[in-house]
Amino acid sequence: MRHGDGQPDTRSHRGRRVAAATLALGLTVGAAALAGAGPSLAASNPVAQLTVGPAQRLATVPGTAIGINGSTYDSSLLDPQVPGLLRGAGISLVRVPGGSESDQYDWKTNTDVIGNFHEAVDFGQFMSVIRQAGAQAMVTVDYGTGSTIGQQDGSGETGPQIAADWVRYANIQHHYGIKYWEIGNEVYGNGTYGADWEADDHCTTTPAGGPVVLGSEPGQTYNCGPAVYAANAAQYIAAMKAVDPHISVGVVLTASGAPNNWPDGVTNPQTSPESWNQTVLSALGRSIGFADVHWYPQNPSNITPPGPADAGLLADTAQIPASVSALRTEFADWAGNASLPIMITETNSVSSNPGKQTLSVVNALYLEQDYLTWLESGVANVDWWQIHNGIVTSGDNEASLAGTADYGDYGVLSDGSCGTVSGAQVCEPPAETPFPAYYGLQLLSRFIQPGDQLLSASSSQGLVQVFAARAAGGAVRAMVVNDDPSTSYDLGLTVPGYHLTGAPVLFYGAQNFGAPGGAVQTLTGAQARAAAATVPPYSITMLTLARG
Repeated sequence: MRHGDGQPDTRSHRGRRVAAATLALGLTVGAAALAGAGPSLAASNPVAQLTVGPAQRLATVPGTAIGINGSTYDSSLLDPQVPGLLRGAGISLVRVPGGSESDQYDWKTNTDVIGNFHEAVDFGQFMSVIRQAGAQAMVTVDYGTGSTIGQQDGSGETGPQIAADWVRYANIQHHYGIKYWEIGNEVYGNGTYGADWEADDHCTTTPAGGPVVLGSEPGQTYNCGPAVYAANAAQYIAAMKAVDPHISVGVVLTASGAPNNWPDGVTNPQTSPESWNQTVLSALGRSIGFADVHWYPQNPSNITPPGPADAGLLADTAQIPASVSALRTEFADWAGNASLPIMITETNSVSSNPGKQTLSVVNALYLEQDYLTWLESGVANVDWWQIHNGIVTSGDNEASLAGTADYGDYGVLSDGSCGTVSGAQVCEPPAETPFPAYYGLQLLSRFIQPGDQLLSASSSQGLVQVFAARAAGGAVRAMVVNDDPSTSYDLGLTVPGYHLTGAPVLFYGAQNFGAPGGAVQTLTGAQARAAAATVPPYSITMLTLARG
């Protein structure tokens, strides 16, 4: 996971996103076309004019688009319902073995290198669940304590050799065909910039050849900055690809070009005179298979503001196109490869200590905009954090945030865990109960499939977002996300050469949101016509259009 400092961005970015969207001219399917087909469109509702450009393609949906994280410490992952639930959410890729645990994980013995305890889920069990779910795996190899494994087991193997053994076991011996591998988790969190949460045995507490120098940061570690990571990553890439030259090996980079993306652009005269990205990209160049980037737009607090805010979270996805553009420029300038694939291997609403917002309808709204804006910008994969996480009672549970829970949980599925609030025990619903983010994934996977074309779309209302995709058969789907907590909007939909069909309308929102989280509704007949005419507050609506 990511930890950092900063505040959510402001609503003004959302206005720029709408203003910059491309407008198209054509047949309007709105108040006039829908009058008589559904309820009367009262003048009291503001109108959101939505425009889709069917000839203006932004990106193609990759087969790896909809991903999620799984963790070694998640014993609920082995519940028999899990593969079906992952399949039902359209998950195409599962990243293992789990965030920062990846940098202290011995895959051979299924133990934590630092704590010396056995984990709940071993690699073979991971692969069984993932294959039953019809997904593929992405593996994060142990960079932080990889060489320590060889010292502890007496083999003397280095971290690169341990990683190469994993590739051999997975792809040569067991024919899993795992294509995507990455070297370490959030390695920049090893103390290089003063924040120290990621295990890294390459680090020392004093600089090479001398004492601590004035100007270094509190908690500073040495001899393990981005240049050291890049040099070691080159050895990992060579060893792993010597076993299977067909794999793609990613390296840890930081998100760029937007607020809160710490440590983007940060330097340290002792350990990182140039930024993390510049150092790693310049050293490794075209040997990099993909860029591994994490994005959590908000940071926690016990006070709101400056902690998580619903409006701030829903506005934050407007930062994404600029971040991708900045990364592409860095790739071109420092690696000579502007088209280097980007994988957002961790994302959720808040970087740590999740509160009630993670279990509210707002996080489902955010999830749609998070995935789709990254995918519109051309990234290859987005992975939610995570399948199960467990109850957290110490996060932001302010009354100003949407939702009724008095706890948080990063998971899309409950693990049935309990905690304490004000001296009283509180428990999650039974294990494998879906939370709102799960339904967001479920609706997302109904909206896009691999090979679909993501299209340019715009809205006249800053709080009503629209996304569009053209399927292989030619139909166009529109997803309308109403970020307004209190206002319904009547829709005027302009799609040149297309018209609304009688296909079911899919809906998820606050009005069908109840314990433990409602469900995606499939609407037909008069209900479908009404949903196509007006979107209620805090809702997601998917419409289907055909040619003609």
